[in-house]
Amino acid sequence: MDWGANVIVRSLSPRVPSEREQVVRFLARHGLDYEDDIEYSIGIFSGETMVATGSLSGKVVKGVVVDEGHRGEDLTAKVLTYLKVRAHNQGIDSLFIYTLPQNRAHFSALGYTEITSTEEVLLLEDNSRNFSLFLSGLSRLNPMGLPAASLVMNCNPFTLGHRYLVERAAGENPLVLLFVVQEDRSVFPFPIRMKLVGEGVQDLENVRVIPGGDYIISNATFPSYFIKDKGKIFDAHTRLDLTIFGEQIAPAAGIRRRYVGQEPFCPVTRRYNQSMHEILPEYGLDVVEIERRESDNTAISASEVRRLIAAGKTEETAKIVPPSTYSYLTSAEAEDIRRKLQGGSA
Repeated sequence: MDWGANVIVRSLSPRVPSEREQVVRFLARHGLDYEDDIEYSIGIFSGETMVATGSLSGKVVKGVVVDEGHRGEDLTAKVLTYLKVRAHNQGIDSLFIYTLPQNRAHFSALGYTEITSTEEVLLLEDNSRNFSLFLSGLSRLNPMGLPAASLVMNCNPFTLGHRYLVERAAGENPLVLLFVVQEDRSVFPFPIRMKLVGEGVQDLENVRVIPGGDYIISNATFPSYFIKDKGKIFDAHTRLDLTIFGEQIAPAAGIRRRYVGQEPFCPVTRRYNQSMHEILPEYGLDVVEIERRESDNTAISASEVRRLIAAGKTEETAKIVPPSTYSYLTSAEAEDIRRKLQGGSA
């Protein structure tokens, strides 16, 4: 595409080594990292010299950089326009940008609306209505303003450990909102996880199962290319995710408590749990941490379910998953997942 007499926009595929390397080198010159989940990039060239670039990973815009000598030429707007067209053609109706807080005015002027920010990260979206609609939808789930509890779960897949945690919350609160992480980076696809959770708690009348949407942020997709101190990436993600939850999601839904299971296996999840205890009370939320349910003196976990399936022992999952999950795991519908796990993709 020709944007002017000397400026050319070119699509750059991460699957083509020479094109990927052009983006990698340009970002590196500007002190930024290339992230491996990038699906599509563009470069703006003056002659054969790249002067700006930008990339997409799903709904997230990444690595928008304009060379210093070409700033003031509206190249950022050109990059974002081209990426928006590409996303629209892929069926994506809104885009997100994670950036440094000092870039707020720059991206706001280009039509992006702030969702929230911390000292380290600013999150913006190019559709000003989406987040408002998400929050108003949550409000409609609790029209009486009951003091609600919440859980955020991936459920890959839904186990008796998950069920135990939901039961505890349901028995101690008039309303429970269970958010299922929507980011589809799990072995069990999001529609299947939603189905299994819904079937697994359908007898608990005060539990509502809700898609996490785009505002429950997965650590797997949190961009970190602009964070200089790589040791702070996890904390930056955690603070942003919990700030959105405490500052906006909880008030909209009348949430007063967030329940979480103790984490005996994964140090990263254990650290996230600790961050909840530190951050959510700032927003008036109680964090209730529950001991994991055990089977044969071992905490029940979704990873154990996946391990058993990978070992060809799907029938042994019956003692650690609800009947509805077991019915799915042994069905013809789950054959592709069983094959994937037994091929080593746990």
